[in-house]
Amino acid sequence: MEAKPATRWWWMGSAVDKENLTRNIKSYAEAGMGTLEITPIYGVQGNDANEIPFLSPQWMEMLRHTQSEAHRNGMQIDMNTGTGWPFGSPEVSLEDAASCLIISEYKLKGGERLRVKVEPGDKTQKAHAVLSRLMGFSDKGICLDLTLKVDSKGMLNWKASKENWRLIAAFTGKTLQKVKRAAPGGEGYVMDHFSEKSVENYLARFDKAFSNSKVSYPHNFFNDSYEVYKADWTPGFFEEFALRRGYKLEEHLPEFLSEVRSDNTARIISDYRETMAELLQENFTKQWTEWLIAWC
Repeated sequence: MEAKPATRWWWMGSAVDKENLTRNIKSYAEAGMGTLEITPIYGVQGNDANEIPFLSPQWMEMLRHTQSEAHRNGMQIDMNTGTGWPFGSPEVSLEDAASCLIISEYKLKGGERLRVKVEPGDKTQKAHAVLSRLMGFSDKGICLDLTLKVDSKGMLNWKASKENWRLIAAFTGKTLQKVKRAAPGGEGYVMDHFSEKSVENYLARFDKAFSNSKVSYPHNFFNDSYEVYKADWTPGFFEEFALRRGYKLEEHLPEFLSEVRSDNTARIISDYRETMAELLQENFTKQWTEWLIAWC
C-alpha cells in the first residue's frame, strides 16, 4: 500500500450508503489506489434527505463499513480531523473559539478621570471580549498597569496625575469565524489553535465518537487546510509572552501598535510572531500529533 498512490475522497454531505461505498472502493482498488482520504464536505443541493451528520452513530457505521471494505480490497483509510476547513465544530464554545486582539485607546489630561467605559469600540465584540490589560503611558515616560482598577461595569477608578496620559486597553476578542464548507454536523466556530485547552476539548469529540461506537481509528488523520482568519491572539498571551521572551509586551504597547517601523518596533513584533509560532507548534501541532500517535 505504501507504494501505491492515495486520493482525496470527498463525502458530499456524507450522503453515503454501504452499497455504493463498496462499489466505489472496489473501483478505486482496481484502478491501483492504495489509500483513500475521507473529507466530509458540504452536500449536494436537493439531496439533503440522504445526508448523515458527522460522527453520529450512523456516520460511524458508514466509516466502519468503509474500513472493512478497504481492508478486504487491500487498501487503507485516512480521514480529516474535521469537516471542511479549518478545524471547528458545533461543540466549540465561544470560550474555545479562535481569538483576536482588540485595542481601545483613551486620552487623559493631568487630574482628569475617565468618564466612559473601558470597552471595545467594535459593537460585535462587546458581548464577549474580555479585558486583558489596561495600560497607562504618560508623556513623561511613566508606564502603569491599571487593569485591576477597572470595575465589573468597565469603569476605571483612577485619577490621572499631572502628566498627560495615553491609555491602551487590550481585549481578547473573538474572530467569530466558522468552518468553511462544513459538512452536516461539522458546522460551528473555528477553534483556538493557540490554546492547549481548546485543542484538547476539540479532540475529545473524536475520542467520544470512536469510543461509543467501538469503531477502530483510521490509518491516519490529516489536516485539510489551515485557513484561520484574523486569529492573532489567545487568552493568556501576555503571560506566555513574558515567560518566553523575558519582558512584558503590555509595557511596550505603544511601540507594538506603532505604524512607524523603527528597529525597536520590528524587534517587538518579531518576538510577538515567534511567541505565536511557538504556541501554534506546541498547543496545536504537537498535541494533535501526540493524539494521533496514541490512536493510529
